[in-house]
Parts: sequence; C-alpha cells; structure tokens
Amino acid sequence: MTLINDKWEAAKGRPAGFDFLRITLAIAVILWHSVAVSYGPAAEQWFYGGPLKPLVWFVIPAFFALSGFLVAGSLERNDLPSFVTLRVIRIFPALTAEVLISAILIGPIFTDLALAQYFTDPDFFRYFLNMMGYIHFHLPGVFSELPVPNVVNSQLWTVPHELECYLAISAAALIGLTKRHRLFLLAVLFVIAALTLRDVLSGKPGSPAAPPGRMLVLAFLCGVALFLNRIRIASSHWLFLVSAVGFVVCVLASTRAGETLAAFFIAYVTVYLGLLNFSTGPITKIADYSYGVYLYGFPVQQSVAQLMPDHRIWYINFWLSLALTFVFAVTSWHLLESKVMARKKQVLALVSTFVDRTRSLVVFAWGWLVRRPAEARTTAPKRTAPTN
Repeated sequence: MTLINDKWEAAKGRPAGFDFLRITLAIAVILWHSVAVSYGPAAEQWFYGGPLKPLVWFVIPAFFALSGFLVAGSLERNDLPSFVTLRVIRIFPALTAEVLISAILIGPIFTDLALAQYFTDPDFFRYFLNMMGYIHFHLPGVFSELPVPNVVNSQLWTVPHELECYLAISAAALIGLTKRHRLFLLAVLFVIAALTLRDVLSGKPGSPAAPPGRMLVLAFLCGVALFLNRIRIASSHWLFLVSAVGFVVCVLASTRAGETLAAFFIAYVTVYLGLLNFSTGPITKIADYSYGVYLYGFPVQQSVAQLMPDHRIWYINFWLSLALTFVFAVTSWHLLESKVMARKKQVLALVSTFVDRTRSLVVFAWGWLVRRPAEARTTAPKRTAPTN
C-alpha cells in the first residue's frame, strides 16, 4: 500500500502536482470570472444550477485544501511565531501592493468622478482596510457601468476565510493539537460529522452561488489533517475515485450537509493530484506567480471590460486579461514577493529575538509579582500582645 508520505518523500517534499495545481487553479479563477465580467452575475447561475456546478465549485475549495496541506508542512518545520511570521510576509506584502495599485492607479483612471471628489470620498479611505483583511469591494465611481458594477476586487472575498484558517491552525498548535496527529484528524472528522448532522436536521438548502466560507475552512483543515497523518493514510487511486464521486454527489445535492461533507472529499482529491510527480519544465517557476495571478486577475478583467465595451465576450476577456495579469504577477513576484521572501531568515531572526525578550520579560515580571507578597509577609512587623 502506497502512503501519502511515500509520495511526499519520493518527491523530496516538492511534488510537481502541487505547483501545477497552484497555477492552474489561479488561471481557472480568471476563466470563471470572465463569464460574469462579460455578461453579468446572472450568467453564472446557469453553472451554479446545472451539471457543471462541481467543476466550478472545485476551484476555490481546492485552493484551500492545497494550502492546508502545504501550510501544515511549514508549521511542522517551524515554531508557532515563525509560522505566523511566514504567513504574514507571504500574504500581506502582495495584498498591500495590489490594494495600492487598485486605489492609486486603476481607480483614478476609471472613476467617473472628479479626482478631487474621488480622493476625498470615504469609500476611497475605507478601501485601504483591505490590506488588513477587512474587505471592501468598491472604489468611488469606479466601474459603475460594467456588467459587474462598482466591484474592483471580487476575488478578495476569500481573504477573511483564509485568515480564519490561519487562526484555527495557530490555535490548534497553541494547545498542542497539531502535535497529536490522530487526535487532530478525529477532531476534524468530529466537527464535520456534527455539522453534517445539524444540517440534516435543519434541512437548510445549500448555497445558491459560490461555495460558502465554512466549506473553505473545512477543506483547509482537512488538508492539514491529511498532511499530519500522511504516514497513516493511503494515496490510492480507488480512494481518489471514491472521493471524486463523493464530491460530485455532495455538491449536486445542493444542501448544507452536502457542502460540509464535500470538504473532506475535495481535500483528498486535491492532495492526490498534488502528489503526482512528473517533469515540470517551467511549471515550478510559473507557479510562483499564482498568488499574483489570483490577486490581480479581477481588477485587470474589469479594466479590460471597461476599455473594450464592444468586445465583452468571455474568451476575449479571458485571454487578454490573462496576458495582462501575468505581467502584473511576474512584476509583483520579482520586485516585491521574492525580495521579501529572500529576507525571511532575517525577519525570523528578529521575531525570534523579540519573542525571547518578551518571554524573559514576562518571566521576570511574574517572578517579581510572586516574590513581592512573600517578601511582604516575611518583613511585616510581628504584633505583640498588649500588656496590662
């Protein structure tokens, strides 16, 4: 029996499948958005309500499951402060740059307001909250006449759920749960079972549109569980087929319970595909651009739709936007993201020093607070009985 760990070790912790998935899923997001950008959100409903729904719903949950599996490896190699630091320097520099470009460059070009009004509008200032994960999709007067009106960064809807995932795994690590691999797996399965039972009893319908945030977080946690238990779980084409069928059935059921169960199935499918190893050629390098492709895709697509009102056709928008998005993504990687990651050792050293000093300060303060009452008791004057 081939275990997940066997394939992971054979590829030396870098299977080509994960790189291929990262860039493919990022491109798939642009492909999917080309429908709404060209024809409006109503055009998406045919996909959400038809037999292609599992294909559409695969993309974002697979991103989260992939992230969970790989992030668990990072947590295993680092202590918790270092892990959190690595997540911060990977996510926020590129996110900050994208928000700034959207607000300072794209917004003034495409707003239908006077620039003085644009730069003083409260929505302009609120937009910068995106850099902290507090999502705002609108910039004043920008893209107001498009099929998807007034939306600059639709893709950022996943950022709060991504932050929830990192908070969840950090909390699990803080209480030692990620060190107890079987217990972590059982905890995730228990949560899925409990939520499924509740959803069955409530009989609530599933999401009518995009996958719900809860499904994304569960897919992430399932990815983490699969990595932590990689020496126990098989990498089997039969389990892959069963999981693929299970995912399709759960999604097509269009129920809350189905969405919850689908999270585990999508995680196994994603990990199985990610563990496939083959000659990558330039794929590994191109995969570095996947985060930028995801971040810049939608504002670029909206810009293309604005500039070409007579050519709002999905395949025109897709190919033009993909080419332009890669320009932004490549620039972002080489001028910003890779530069920040190249300095991660220095950043981690600073964080380690800060943590050590903070720990020493806390220990000293606690010792001082405990010692003070004891000293007060030993130095207090003894009372003598009054004499008659």
